[in-house]
Amino acid sequence: MNEPKLLHATRWVSLYERDGWVFASRRRSADEPRRLDAVTVIALHGDGAASAERRLVVLEEYRAPIGGWEFGLPAGLIDAGEDIAACAARELREETGLEVAAVLETSGTTYSSPGLCDESQAFVVLTCTGMPSLRPGVEGEQIKVNLLTRSDCRALLERNREGSAAITSRAWPLLVAAVHAGSFAGVPIAP
Repeated sequence: MNEPKLLHATRWVSLYERDGWVFASRRRSADEPRRLDAVTVIALHGDGAASAERRLVVLEEYRAPIGGWEFGLPAGLIDAGEDIAACAARELREETGLEVAAVLETSGTTYSSPGLCDESQAFVVLTCTGMPSLRPGVEGEQIKVNLLTRSDCRALLERNREGSAAITSRAWPLLVAAVHAGSFAGVPIAP
């Protein structure tokens, strides 16, 4: 395996070629050490009572590369020196206005599309409380916060099958699990 050759670099992503494969990377140079790049948050919202049924926090966000709105999960890049739980809490607060109640699970390193990109991520499953922000996100982001019941998840999946709602590949299996299992990570989701 040859060293990757830098083809183009921008503020957020670089384009490399290695052994005939062209791929995107968060690395600014080929010798930059590997690290965890991002966190994806699976947030279960409720009123704070331990036995309460929760709602799944799903964002609807404008995505320039697809030229439209996509349903997905809170997520973002890990800041230097930040651990994944702190990043999850920051991203949840920035993108939704909600606050973490408890972290239930964290994953190790995962890759969302290793055939096209070397970006790594961890998943954080958590419970959260609070009222969604009326102006979520940071400058330049267009985000709507949704708190979905199982019935809402079922309706969103149907819209996706009909072609009227784009869903990120990170959220689709979660929506299916919510509909069919009625819970996630042992936490019941409201009907």
